[in-house]
Amino acid sequence: MFSVTESLRDNKKKKVILDTDTYNEIDDQFALALSLAAKERIELLAVCAAPFSNPKSDNDYALGMERSYEEIERVMDFTCKSNPNIVPVPYYRGSTERMPDEKTPIASEAAEKIRELAMQYGSAEERVYVISIGALTNVSSAITAYPEICERIAVIWLGSNARWEEGWEFNMWGDLSAANALYASKAPLLTVPCSGVASEMILCPVELEAELKGKSPLGDYLCQLMEECIPEWDTKENFQRIIWDVSAIGALLSPGTYTYTVQRRVHTDSSYRFHYGAYEGTFEHIEKLDCKKIFGLMFDYLR
Repeated sequence: MFSVTESLRDNKKKKVILDTDTYNEIDDQFALALSLAAKERIELLAVCAAPFSNPKSDNDYALGMERSYEEIERVMDFTCKSNPNIVPVPYYRGSTERMPDEKTPIASEAAEKIRELAMQYGSAEERVYVISIGALTNVSSAITAYPEICERIAVIWLGSNARWEEGWEFNMWGDLSAANALYASKAPLLTVPCSGVASEMILCPVELEAELKGKSPLGDYLCQLMEECIPEWDTKENFQRIIWDVSAIGALLSPGTYTYTVQRRVHTDSSYRFHYGAYEGTFEHIEKLDCKKIFGLMFDYLR
């Protein structure tokens, strides 16, 4: 049986597709920039714009995807301007609606590109790593429509919550049917849970500015995004922000930064209760992250 974690420990350069709701938060920007910058470990084949719904998208799922698509271009431009050795990669629009159930895919440019790149570059021995740091609509639609790609990909998903913390989570809520479709599939899966695991990825503006401000256009942009999050009643010295999505990239770059257990595949019901063993097979569940080491890696690449 293919193990995502064991495959990452060979230290070979990995072919990666990043699926990101880039405009939803400020953490996706860090993750995308890191994926572009870590050239000796990541061959970034493509970036897919994932949909989301919250006030930043005027609570419109399709508009969330479109704004993410625009933000991908912006972050890629800042990253490439900051390092002439980094070149832009293709990026694609994703789904504009949720999967109606776990067996019905949503057609999109992103889903088709995931299939195309998996078939072109992936194999049972050398997988294409699909890293999803948002709702799973694009990824699960590709898997559901083209289940043969499960033999050629491995999925790393930042989503759901730790096994000891049932309940609502944004990426899972974004498309619950797509989340269940992924767990029901045969695709090898490493989950980076949000609450209880990635929630420890806390960064403060003062630390960020000490590392990146004034170093590059990208560094200044990331510092600006962080500063814009600080409420009027708070201060730069006291404010903290969870940079969730970097954990998924950090896991691929350095599997020594996490511990994991193997769990039975889980179905999440509409009340966000977990039902382990509902699907055939297992997945890898990150239990704990070395957040300090992951942030250290990020700063080394982004300075």
